[in-house]
Amino acid sequence: AVVSTQSTGVRHGFMIVGATMAGKTSAYESLAGALNDLNKKGLMEEEKCIFKVINPKSVTLGQLYGSFDPVSHEWTDGVLAVSFRKQASAQVKDRQWLIFDGPVDAIWIENMNTVLDDNRKLCLMSGEIIQMHPNQSLIFEPADLESASPATVSQCGMIYMEPTQLGVEPIITSWLENKVPNGCSAQQTAMLGHLLNWLIPPILDYVRRNGKFFLPMSDSHLAAAVLKLYECFLLDFWVDENDSKIRLRSDDEEEQPNELHSDKYTNHLQMLFQFSLVWATGSVLKYESRPAFDEFFRTLCSGTKVEFPRPAELKMAKNVQIPQKGLVFDHMFSKDNNGFVTWESTMQRYVIPQDIQVNQIIIPTVDTTRQKYLLQKFIECNCPALIVGPTGTGKSAITNNFILSLPAEKYMPNFISFSTQTSANQTQNI
Repeated sequence: AVVSTQSTGVRHGFMIVGATMAGKTSAYESLAGALNDLNKKGLMEEEKCIFKVINPKSVTLGQLYGSFDPVSHEWTDGVLAVSFRKQASAQVKDRQWLIFDGPVDAIWIENMNTVLDDNRKLCLMSGEIIQMHPNQSLIFEPADLESASPATVSQCGMIYMEPTQLGVEPIITSWLENKVPNGCSAQQTAMLGHLLNWLIPPILDYVRRNGKFFLPMSDSHLAAAVLKLYECFLLDFWVDENDSKIRLRSDDEEEQPNELHSDKYTNHLQMLFQFSLVWATGSVLKYESRPAFDEFFRTLCSGTKVEFPRPAELKMAKNVQIPQKGLVFDHMFSKDNNGFVTWESTMQRYVIPQDIQVNQIIIPTVDTTRQKYLLQKFIECNCPALIVGPTGTGKSAITNNFILSLPAEKYMPNFISFSTQTSANQTQNI
């Protein structure tokens, strides 16, 4: 945010370059929030900041800048032309940022050269020339500059942000401050802090160095996936704050004991986190990497790993660890059993219906049981899911079969097929 402040003072166009989850969006949002706070308090003679975000690759070039109708030859403004004109004609002293959140390539960025140079003018195909406002800035937010031309790069200021420099600590800290269920006690919250900071960094380091991925993922992605999956299992720990019978985060357990604060639920929190850690980090590994992951995970959780000792403040009973039989992927947490059970033990006998077609029969296996269980949790938590795998492994069949089995009074399935040729208009028409 500090570098962004300096860049806005030197250049009217600059790029914040870095991979996803490097903190690019948070940087300019933090800067805008700080400027607005200073303006509100009348400090440092700062003006209010207003920004507009556009994804330039989500629409066609004509929809971005504007185009002529092929029949009537009537001009229609694009989203960029409308937003740029609105900011340029504003009779205010506020800082105005137009942010392009998407890849930078020669297809659309070359039309911005007259804006980025000293002319500061946007030239449209209609013949209109829009002069840039003195307090207006253009901010580009790409992941890389592979397709950017030297002319574009030379006219912009550059800020590079790397996810590895940020690390996963801010993600963990933010989650502990904002996402811990209100039914957890202060002791349980402290326990979660020790647990997350102890297990997540070494697991991510091991997976990055030794794992073979289905698709490449950064440490930030994996840490966010672990915590997002963990949230899906913590719904029972959220309580109604208006219920006077339930006390929240109180240390006085003797007056009015809270069941959620008991050792039983503390153990549940630890077991659910282990399950989330396994399936958020280990599930993206190829099958041949799983036995080694299993060995490392068990050794780490046992507290015998010399490089990553268990925190002295963290109490973790042996019965809350995943059983030794099989791999860690062969077990799931069962609330009814207060511990881990095998996936096979949860499978019910499948009876093939008489009136079903052969191509619609899906015989339950351990893999289908796992996939449906995790899908159920994601849907209950309104969490989007990405299912990755080679062609012919049953991704669509299993997912569609599960979605169609959901109660119709609560869910309405909508199946949409996307390809590289799918346009924005086609998606809107759907």
